[in-house]
Amino acid sequence: MAAAQLDTSWMWHPSFTEDRIDTAGLFVHFRRDILLDSTPPESFKIRLTADTRYKLYVNCQLAAFGPVKGDRSLWFYDEVDLAPYLRVGWNRIGIHVLRFFYATPFATSFPRMPSGGVNIAPVKPGESWVSKIQSSVLWETAIDPCTVLRIDEPEDEFLHIYEKTNRASDQKWEWVPAKVLEYQNSTGVIAPWKLSPRLIPPMKSQKSQFIAIHNVQSCLPDHVWKEKLTSSSDCIEGLHLPARTIHQLDIEAPYHMTAFLRFRFRRPQAGGSTVMVTYAECYEDTPTLVPYLRQKSNRCDTRKSLLGPKDMYVLGGQADTSRLGYCENEDLDETIIPFHFRTFRFIQIRIEVGSGLVLEELEAMRVNYPLDILAGLKVEAKDGGTAERLWETSIRTLENCMHDCYEDCPFYEQLQYAMDTRSSALFTYYISGDDRLAKQAIIQLHNSFQASLGLTASRAPSHMHQIIPHFSLYWICMLADHLTFFNNEAFLRPLLSVVDAVLTFFDSRVDPLTDLVALPDELGVWHFHDWTEQWRPYGVPPATIPTGISTYSNNLYAYTLKLAAHVQLTCAGRSALAEEYMCRANRIIDAVRLRCFDGNFFTDSLAANSDPNRDRSQHNQVWAVLSGALAGKNAQQLLRRSFDSPAAESLVQTSISMSFYTLRALSMVGGGLYEELFPKFWEPWSSQLALGLTTWEEDSVSQRSDCHAWGSAPIYEYMAEVIGVQPAKPGWEAITFKPRLSLYPKIQANVPFRNHDGTSLARVSWEPTSPDTVKVSLKLIGLKSTILVRVKLPSQPEMLLNSTDELTFTVQQTQ
Repeated sequence: MAAAQLDTSWMWHPSFTEDRIDTAGLFVHFRRDILLDSTPPESFKIRLTADTRYKLYVNCQLAAFGPVKGDRSLWFYDEVDLAPYLRVGWNRIGIHVLRFFYATPFATSFPRMPSGGVNIAPVKPGESWVSKIQSSVLWETAIDPCTVLRIDEPEDEFLHIYEKTNRASDQKWEWVPAKVLEYQNSTGVIAPWKLSPRLIPPMKSQKSQFIAIHNVQSCLPDHVWKEKLTSSSDCIEGLHLPARTIHQLDIEAPYHMTAFLRFRFRRPQAGGSTVMVTYAECYEDTPTLVPYLRQKSNRCDTRKSLLGPKDMYVLGGQADTSRLGYCENEDLDETIIPFHFRTFRFIQIRIEVGSGLVLEELEAMRVNYPLDILAGLKVEAKDGGTAERLWETSIRTLENCMHDCYEDCPFYEQLQYAMDTRSSALFTYYISGDDRLAKQAIIQLHNSFQASLGLTASRAPSHMHQIIPHFSLYWICMLADHLTFFNNEAFLRPLLSVVDAVLTFFDSRVDPLTDLVALPDELGVWHFHDWTEQWRPYGVPPATIPTGISTYSNNLYAYTLKLAAHVQLTCAGRSALAEEYMCRANRIIDAVRLRCFDGNFFTDSLAANSDPNRDRSQHNQVWAVLSGALAGKNAQQLLRRSFDSPAAESLVQTSISMSFYTLRALSMVGGGLYEELFPKFWEPWSSQLALGLTTWEEDSVSQRSDCHAWGSAPIYEYMAEVIGVQPAKPGWEAITFKPRLSLYPKIQANVPFRNHDGTSLARVSWEPTSPDTVKVSLKLIGLKSTILVRVKLPSQPEMLLNSTDELTFTVQQTQ
């Protein structure tokens, strides 16, 4: 056998160690000075990745940041064109790497491999610059001796991105040649990073402006701070902070955002001045439990406190020799740039000045996934603009939870959970027609499958594997949704074996005495249902614990079986397996009807053992309808009792996370119940707006986070239910148009959709033409071929029409 070949494309610091206990990781820097004798090429693309994260600087300009979060199955690299940043003469290329330690529980949100590393090379191996740019000992590297990643922050259990830096310390920067890592690259053995090009576009950045300051404690007048920090002018002079003074103030952003920050000071003669930056979502009272039980009311009540994680910096002054080449004028300016983006609505800054300091600039660059919002909504109604505020706030919330993955809440976790992501992906489809981030999420959750258990992880990618069996079912629902909206059978087909394995997990746990799935407590598995006050602390109904039988689990399983049957049949032609799934679903549904219904409500577990004062929830009425355990008028009556009767007060209430499913059940039962309950349904959202929120809170019970995308249900409801545009065939090969004209008197909307013709728009409007008639219009824009439109208007028979021209209808309004 030939000698083993080596992969030498990775480099790292030769003496990097992970045996420190005072930090979650370290920053490592790489630099190269390259001489360019002639005009730079029009394009010079490199391939770059690092473990765990990197920022690439060329001649003091940020050229890229990444990589997209990966895992053992897919580690992503970026292609970056250096040409726009190059110049004749010497060019400084710097790579700023954040490396989280592997053998620690810290930074759950950031997967990493056992070793750190940087991989850089030209995209075209024949380029003349190969020897200058690729990973080699010609790169210099240094470990930042002044910065640690805080592990002592009570607000922070998942990210550990917050920095403690002392540039005034006597720690010396030691630049040494990089070490080339050698990995076997033969006989089926490769480096630990399975490299893949990124699947999604780079994130977008946009400069944002602060809008107000509060609670100023400073010897400088308030108006001076306001002019400096909230003005868009670049001509305002630096703010002179006298020696041995302390300044503290709160800065308000226009809304809850995720942004890269930059604090620029004129470099002081002497070091020692300190800057502490606290990031907060709102003003609040002292929490009951940090960070999980908050006490929030008016989010803008400046008499209360700003609580949140902190960055801490000590400026180095002229004695600081760390000129890294990441910013211009480093001899004149000392700049603080937190490595990872920060999440905030308010920032508190505390500056303790040593020998005098000049604040030159505070910049915020909002950063998100580049979501191209094609949907639009304009409503004329006597609701004070509530509909459009619901719409705008929902989009902002969704954007804040989209970066290189979907995220549950950007402030605390930044983790991609299957349940949360199913909703977020659907909302994304309806406002953009973009499925790239959703496809990546589907793949990453698929790759988290644990064969020994038969389940995917609840979240992926993640440094800590977590199992919530229900979330594996939500992942299957994501596949069914993608089939409905995009009909990409080739994408879904390789995933079907894991679909079957997950469903087999549940089938293997069917109790033969009850014909119901039983999921008893077991080590390493969390049977989370929902965040409710009655199900604290872990979101599990008490009635399910003795037997492991949960009505919700069984209904969700049956619901998913039906969706999976359609996916298996459509994508793989597996009619026998699809039929088996349907039989399993019917068996579960029959058992739920028989054993989990007390004559008035579906109980949380077996009805025979239930406590009427404790073991009834809205959840199980919703999921009984969604699974098909109850339908027609009986289902209408059940939901009416559950949401619009005195009896509803006795039920455990669904949280915001279940809003999407509650609305699906209301829509499914028909009979006008959706329209009847629609205005009242949004009262909790309107209450949030009245309290000053600019994004939707995680839940009203814990009030942990003020930004969570599962609250963006209005996106789906306005597009799919109010406007009434839905795919009638997979991949929008036909369209259903079923507007709910009674909800608003006048509307204009654009609904994007994507089929074989590309991305198109359904332009919908209606307005009254007389006291008892409404003119309704539907025009499909951007289509290259005719598709079928299934039109369902109130009090009219269904019509099948072609989309060639604008479709206009006159509808008689019923009183």
